[in-house]
Amino acid sequence: MDNILKYPQSTIVNRVVPKTMFYKFMEVNPRMKSRFVNDVVNITWLYKLSAGTLNVTDTDEMKEIEVFVVNLKQPDCPTDLFTFIDTNMPHHIVFVLIHDNNAMLLINYKDWTDGTHTKFKITQAFASPWMPIANLELSVQGQSLPRIYDNFVAQVSGIGEHKAGALEEIVALKAQITKAEAELASLQKKMRKEPQLDRQLAINKQVKAKRQELSELKQKMEGLGV
Repeated sequence: MDNILKYPQSTIVNRVVPKTMFYKFMEVNPRMKSRFVNDVVNITWLYKLSAGTLNVTDTDEMKEIEVFVVNLKQPDCPTDLFTFIDTNMPHHIVFVLIHDNNAMLLINYKDWTDGTHTKFKITQAFASPWMPIANLELSVQGQSLPRIYDNFVAQVSGIGEHKAGALEEIVALKAQITKAEAELASLQKKMRKEPQLDRQLAINKQVKAKRQELSELKQKMEGLGV
């Protein structure tokens, strides 16, 4: 496979990973197995970013960042497949999804569930728009793997420039804002459909409180320079 992200030659692995490898080492239920069979053509381990392949430092929490290229049978493949892989893989991952001549980036912001470094928890998934493969870009920025990973998340999510060490808080705030916006929309819809005036007033009180909560969350986000 071509060096589509134009990374240093030292980082290139370019090895097809058989789908059966995921069946063998992960607890794949029938539904998830059907995702591999019906939605994925093949998976290529294209890059390995580590202290050994780049002139950067690593940490106990992050020894490698893998870049997997996934050729899809259709562009609307459910992302739960990549959440499943990411949760069970022992390294941080960037997915490059390809269909025809277009590609998109997918990254799940995640951290270890405990000190054993055996399983991850995913905070939020971020994806870029689909674009021609020739326009695909994900630059390596930083002198350590955690900083490179944070900058990957920032580029894919559109967070952009941020203070070093602030990304975890930014991602958590984005998740809270997304949840609050959905709750606000639901309350507003509920209020419009409510025929009784007293109930409308009660719901409107909740709407005002949710708007205030949303405003405070956005102010916090602005305070982090986003």
